[in-house]
Amino acid sequence: MPARTLTAMPGYKDRTAVRAIQAVLYARVSSKDQEKEGFSIPAQQRLLREYAITEHITVLEEFVDVETASHSGRSGFATMLRYLSKHACRTILVEKTDRLYRNLKDWSTLDELGVTIHFVKENALIGPNSGSSEQLMHGIKVLMARNHSLNLSEETKKGMLEKARSGIYPSCAPVGYRNVDGPNGKRILVPEGDAAPVITELFEHFRTGRYSVKSLADQCRQEGRTLRGQRIYPSLLHQILRKRLYTGDFDWDGSTYHGTHEPLVTSDCWQRVQELLDARAENKTRKTKHDFAYQGLIHCGHCGCLFVGELKKGKYVYYHCTGNRGKCSEPYTRQEIVAREFGSLLKEIVIPQNILEWLAGTVLSSDRTEQAARAQTIKRLQGDYERINTRIETMYLDKLDGRITGEFHDQRSAAWRDEQNALLRRIQDIQKATPAPVDEAINLMELTSRACELFTHQPAAEQRRLLQVVVEKSTWQDGRMRTTLFEPFEILRHSNQESSRKEREIAGSGKDSEIWLLR
Repeated sequence: MPARTLTAMPGYKDRTAVRAIQAVLYARVSSKDQEKEGFSIPAQQRLLREYAITEHITVLEEFVDVETASHSGRSGFATMLRYLSKHACRTILVEKTDRLYRNLKDWSTLDELGVTIHFVKENALIGPNSGSSEQLMHGIKVLMARNHSLNLSEETKKGMLEKARSGIYPSCAPVGYRNVDGPNGKRILVPEGDAAPVITELFEHFRTGRYSVKSLADQCRQEGRTLRGQRIYPSLLHQILRKRLYTGDFDWDGSTYHGTHEPLVTSDCWQRVQELLDARAENKTRKTKHDFAYQGLIHCGHCGCLFVGELKKGKYVYYHCTGNRGKCSEPYTRQEIVAREFGSLLKEIVIPQNILEWLAGTVLSSDRTEQAARAQTIKRLQGDYERINTRIETMYLDKLDGRITGEFHDQRSAAWRDEQNALLRRIQDIQKATPAPVDEAINLMELTSRACELFTHQPAAEQRRLLQVVVEKSTWQDGRMRTTLFEPFEILRHSNQESSRKEREIAGSGKDSEIWLLR
């Protein structure tokens, strides 16, 4: 059946614009069988070019895909999308639906670009101006193409599983083997020239236990050994040593199958290699040479980079700027100096015992009085709220009995509701402003003080944990540390500094300073 001309297509009123149309051409095959069935690239291109001439369409570019397209990662398709996004062209010529789409993502992508697509063999045209019925039919065809792709994928997986069950490795040959056509027409594995002996030697060397993966790879590099022209890196060597395929058996889809190909190593040799690799993996723990207590806690005051620890002469720890933003002028600093700075900082939030005793004995009773006063105020406000609520209910009954007008009821009830809302806001404000019980705060201050006093005697991990809780930011510049503490500790530091200052001015006055009173 001849292709319907563009002028006969619905949805295009301005038929004089036919001669001005510019388009791209797209052709694809996904298997050799399709070429045999007449879906070859030249056949598709010839059909589309003839259509373009008949419809007076200028073909600007042609895009081709010859690989399997079960996903949207086709190189020709992707190149066509990039071309369309950069140029004004918005027309595609393609043989039929399943030549263009292989999944719903392809459809969505082209739909977002607003392109018009000519499906020549299907005698159809789809674009932004197409009717709803045409869009519906097109969507059904896309789903059918998607279903066809899924069926092909399922059939391919079934075929590969059947090959595995028959002992034929159903994938590309790994290094050491190559794929050839077998006597029954199926692709099989055969040893690969010079690479196969190298694989055998690698297993034999490693099974002796004298090599690690890295040292064996280094020896191969020194000897100039290569596989398929590539140097043997530790990562590649590890993959080779783990692959069961070289024993004649192979793993596929979670199961092990007995292969029909020629083995390159014995099963005993492969098993010995696996035991050595497993033992090395179990014993290989990434141990930190030194647990740097202040790693990641300090920034450079010059450039903002982190300070990192470094061990010198096996026993001295220095901290220095990473220099990630260029050479930094800040010199290396001994860990003892950094520890002294942090220790001095933490002493600033250690509350003297006499202050703690004074807080526990004097302020505790005052706090109980304040708590009782707050509770009494909330109770009074709640009583006012309930009394107004009673008035509103009584006035509603008066309205029903006709003793007051509806207008008067609405005015008074609205005013009383406003009063109730104001009472609720006052209650909420008091509840939000209620501080934590003083006894809990005092216990927290005692624990903090004790932890800070013991700081220098704690292991590195405990020191770091305490500093992460207390210190919000610390910078090191010109041999001095500047710190900002998290809010409760910053307030505590300020209170302690004020208390110490007053104590120095007048002995015995520090503990009576109002700065210790909880607000």
